[in-house]
Amino acid sequence: MKRLVYIVLGCLLSLTPLFAARQTEGMIKGSVTDAAGAPLEFATVYLTGADGTIVTGSSSDEAGQFTLKAVPGEYVLGVSLIGYKDARCPVQLTAQGLELPAIRLEEDAQLLEGAMVQAVMPKTKLTGEGLQTNVHGSVLEHVGSANDVLAKTPGLIKGQNGLEVIGKGAPLVYINGRKVTDASELERLQSNEIQNIEVITNPGAQYDATVRAVVRIKTVRRQGDGFGFNLNASDAQSLRWMPGNDPFGAVNINYRTGGVDLFAGINYQHNSSRQISNIEKATFGKTAAGEEWLFENKGDLLNEYFGQSLYGNAGVNWQMADNHFLGGKVEWGTNLAYDVHTVVNDNVFENGTLVDKLTTTSDDVLGDHRPYNLGANVYYNGLVGEKLGIDVNLDYYGTDFSSSSLSQESSSMTHDARIESDSRNDARMYAAKAVLSYPVWRGQLQVGTEETFTRRSDEYTISGIAIPASSAKVTEDNYAGFASYAFYLPQAGQFSTGVRYEHVNYTYEDAQNHSADLNRSYGNWFPTFSYANAFGPVQLMLNYSAKTRRPNYANLSGAIRYNSRYIWQSGNAQLQPELSHNFSVTAVWKFVTFMVNYSRTNDAIMTWSSPYGDEGVVLVKPRNIETPFRQMTAFVNLTPTVGKWTMNYTLGVIPQWLTIHAPDPRETSGFRVTQFNGKPIFFGQLLNTFTVKGGWQFELGGLLQTRGYTQNMYMRNVYFDLTAAIQKTLLKDGSLVLRLEGSDLTGTAHYDVNSDFGSHTIVQTNLMDTQRVKLSLRYQFNASQSKYRGTGAGADEKARM
Repeated sequence: MKRLVYIVLGCLLSLTPLFAARQTEGMIKGSVTDAAGAPLEFATVYLTGADGTIVTGSSSDEAGQFTLKAVPGEYVLGVSLIGYKDARCPVQLTAQGLELPAIRLEEDAQLLEGAMVQAVMPKTKLTGEGLQTNVHGSVLEHVGSANDVLAKTPGLIKGQNGLEVIGKGAPLVYINGRKVTDASELERLQSNEIQNIEVITNPGAQYDATVRAVVRIKTVRRQGDGFGFNLNASDAQSLRWMPGNDPFGAVNINYRTGGVDLFAGINYQHNSSRQISNIEKATFGKTAAGEEWLFENKGDLLNEYFGQSLYGNAGVNWQMADNHFLGGKVEWGTNLAYDVHTVVNDNVFENGTLVDKLTTTSDDVLGDHRPYNLGANVYYNGLVGEKLGIDVNLDYYGTDFSSSSLSQESSSMTHDARIESDSRNDARMYAAKAVLSYPVWRGQLQVGTEETFTRRSDEYTISGIAIPASSAKVTEDNYAGFASYAFYLPQAGQFSTGVRYEHVNYTYEDAQNHSADLNRSYGNWFPTFSYANAFGPVQLMLNYSAKTRRPNYANLSGAIRYNSRYIWQSGNAQLQPELSHNFSVTAVWKFVTFMVNYSRTNDAIMTWSSPYGDEGVVLVKPRNIETPFRQMTAFVNLTPTVGKWTMNYTLGVIPQWLTIHAPDPRETSGFRVTQFNGKPIFFGQLLNTFTVKGGWQFELGGLLQTRGYTQNMYMRNVYFDLTAAIQKTLLKDGSLVLRLEGSDLTGTAHYDVNSDFGSHTIVQTNLMDTQRVKLSLRYQFNASQSKYRGTGAGADEKARM
């Protein structure tokens, strides 16, 4: 692999003389800021000659700085950024160069007219890639952690399954260009450290083709050297279940001196959950003689989970010289405890006659090998010749997890059973990514490559039932190249286009069952396009992208896992990646944001249940759907402020179109058309924040979702999550924050589900452990945000592993 990385980097760096060959004699240096003096990134800066012809162009970096080169002469310097008024001024360039004072852009009054009742209202604008919401100086500045801010950011919604970009699912999150691999980092990052948040619903070619949504967090630039630390502690208590108590603690330290930045952190987390369900299942089949049979399972389920984890990280960033950065980071984690206790009571009917009354008690615990995950990143980024940007990342990620399971079945009508199983999953990933960027005409050209190599092994043994063991190995190599170009034309707007090509070699080998071995290679092109402009007081953005989703490795394992006497589970080594085409339109007017997303997905991957034999056993496994899956998301977000009351209201609808030819032995053809159309899900999230003197803040909010279809399931109840919080900021510098919050205060944040798989149907009612109160304390001393600039490689592979 080292040889490949050297070849890739050598090829990219060999392009440097070609870019640098352009003759230049004078250099203009400057910076772009907003009216308050904060640096503005991605501003387009260009020179025009006397005839109006564009001579050269560039864009400002994260510090708002830019450089331009041209032969000496008289020019007009232009600066443009969506959401701000254009700025132009004459300049006289000599061979000795020219250094300009900061260029301050004024926000477009038409875009903000009527939007700001107070200066504390968070402003949302289009960036050409997504929606950017300002946090610093708004009511969001002191809401707590980064998680608390994200839950209140336009375009994002926080439901039972965590944080999601509306209509896109869970996003990849970046902080200052570095991918977040430890979810607790978002709990450690404080809201007053965040400058702005950008939500990207159609990521460009520089991102892996599986990435459907990105959230980029930019922190406030800290100045000065010295030592700092921050401490976070919290305790969450279930209101339904006394054992459901989850303490959390984290300590992070940071030391800066000169151009060196050292940082480290450690955190402990306890997690618990509880689920009580009532389940009715029906399975249809035919005997070899052609006689129909019906198995029904009616019963209840109790599932309780306890887990403890410990995570740590350490790293260094070294600013070797102006515009040259080198650094590395190591992250590790382990499970201190893992305990899953499940009790299933089942009444089993065959053709209407009770044939079994079964109680299954299962316990899953850690196996013989201590689980761990270990990640490392080494990076370099900088500028060569004032214009050529270079960003190189080398990554490693490894994980090892083993568990043991014991299921004891007690039957009052048939026989008892004792089932024991052991599993171990071991995976390694090596990745490299290199990106070159260079200003061309009025925009920025970017080319790059990314290689990811994954090795995974799965071992599974079981006793007490006739299910074969499995010993599988997966090898996957992904080679990708991409190019993109973004530019701005006055009056016309901002354009961005890109393309990414990925070639994947995949091998699956099972030492216990060679008939399941599989070798596969495929290559795909993934184009992207976006356009953004301001039309009077309205900002508009159009996006298109092609994306894929590859099955995670657990879904590719052919081993059959035993859940209960009547429910078995396995992966599917024959799964194909799904391919989707995504279109979106976004408009921003004053404090109103409107967005529509539409996607068409071929070979969509969905979970499917079907009979396994003729004794009522159901095998649950993923499969590709042969018909296209189409979905649309439309929502409007309102963020007005009246006095001390700030509102963040999101209202939307998610319709879908899905028709499946499901196997059904009751039909003459053996198939039945099942439709999951016509019942869209409507949703509304209403968040209210009240700020008063003395550092007090009060919050009241709620998320409501109606009945409707989601993929191949029907959500048959109204979901409602009522939340409230009280927060007090202490000390003169606001470095100590106390917060008390409650979730699911009405006890109605749960989903009841109907599923129709043709030959198998499920009706399930759930009561989840989501009614909780949480008390948290956050303190920071001379905290300096890490200057770490590694962007990482192989982001999607880490998620799949």
